[in-house]
Amino acid sequence: MADYFDSNGTPTYRDSPAPTYQEVIASDPVAAPARLRQTHPAHIEIPRVPRERYTSQDFFDREKERMWSRTWQVACRVEEVGEVGDCVLYDSPGAALIIMRSAPDVIKAFYNGCLHRGMKLCASDTSLNRIRCPYHGMTWNLDGSLQNLPARWDFDPVADSELALPEARVGIWGGFVFVNRDPDAPSLEEYLGPLIDEFADWSRDDVYLATRVTKVLNANWKCCMEAFIEAFHVAELHSQALPFGGDASTQYDVWGENGNVSRFCEPTGIPSDQYPTPITEAEIWKATFGAVTGDTNNVPPLPEGKTARGFLADMNRTELGRIFGEDFSHLTDAEACDPIQYSVFPNFILFKGLPYPFAYRFVPVGDSPDHTRFDFMIFRPKPKDGSDFPYVDQIDLGPNDTYADSGAFQPWHGLIYDQDCQNLGLQQEGLKAGGVKNVMFSRYQEVRLRFLHQTLMTYLEMKPMN
Repeated sequence: MADYFDSNGTPTYRDSPAPTYQEVIASDPVAAPARLRQTHPAHIEIPRVPRERYTSQDFFDREKERMWSRTWQVACRVEEVGEVGDCVLYDSPGAALIIMRSAPDVIKAFYNGCLHRGMKLCASDTSLNRIRCPYHGMTWNLDGSLQNLPARWDFDPVADSELALPEARVGIWGGFVFVNRDPDAPSLEEYLGPLIDEFADWSRDDVYLATRVTKVLNANWKCCMEAFIEAFHVAELHSQALPFGGDASTQYDVWGENGNVSRFCEPTGIPSDQYPTPITEAEIWKATFGAVTGDTNNVPPLPEGKTARGFLADMNRTELGRIFGEDFSHLTDAEACDPIQYSVFPNFILFKGLPYPFAYRFVPVGDSPDHTRFDFMIFRPKPKDGSDFPYVDQIDLGPNDTYADSGAFQPWHGLIYDQDCQNLGLQQEGLKAGGVKNVMFSRYQEVRLRFLHQTLMTYLEMKPMN
């Protein structure tokens, strides 16, 4: 490791005029918290992977049998099953699950198939006072115990306990309900490892899921994860962010001892090292304000002695505090304007940072390696008076619908996701028809991609689940 990184976690081979993230936050008027001043660099010897990992049905089937069956995955939020009997469905590759609040303080995950003839027990998110098969009427209590087996005299003698609904494991952290089908897997707390400490000062229990935007992407789930865990693509795909996107200054962290968690810290208000000419702070501010608001004609003047980054942090603390009815004056500049993003293997991404109350989930659709459901989750602070919060605003986008027109985003923000998602479809086409050469990863800016494949292969070397 010493050969690859200096004492600040910067690659010794880095050759860029852009400041590092640690240099950026060291210059912030309001110092970044200790967790952001720490680095966790990693060198992972996976420079290339076969493109068949993204396109092969056989490889996808191995993932389903050996990895998806053993990992902790976000199934829903606790508020989505707020009352006893509330249930939501989660289709993990290889298993359909009913996530149900079976008692005031108990959430269970039942396999969504009748023990009699395999009929799907629940067809949609709903609320129940019992679980009843719509085919022959076999019925269970909300805790999964058998309530009624019609014509029981006609079945071989069997104890009630043997007819209880099979369950997957359930764990809860930060208001997220996780499920795992492997009885021998580590606990959720072990699995999340450093993530728990990283969010100790950024509680996700204090927010609720306000909006979920769902779209099916024509790409492998790994392409989707990889597209959102690096900032290397920003300069080309999102060139409108060149003056302020901070792509080359992004810090990448990997907690290798855990195997599941990684992070990037991308500074806002810092120009890309690919920006073609020198740029002043006033020009950075004008580009930033114009991109965020769509208005380049009525840009507030940058105050004397202020950087574009510092002024944006001030505005975010004030304006978002007004919108949410919160006091954000205690937040540092980094927390007030930067996307600080964590990934949890295999398919979950969670943000810290005031302007980014987001999480992503990527789930393969059916048995195809070519299609992935992208669930974009937007959170809001829970009401201070303890009053109920609204049901989730579910927005389902069709193939030709755009994020920019969805109503869930400011147009500039929606444009970014439209660019990403269109790009992913083209990438999958290129992977399938662009020859046989292996896919290549950069050493530092794509280390989280290398990490994803390293973790994936540890599962695929295991025997299939019984």
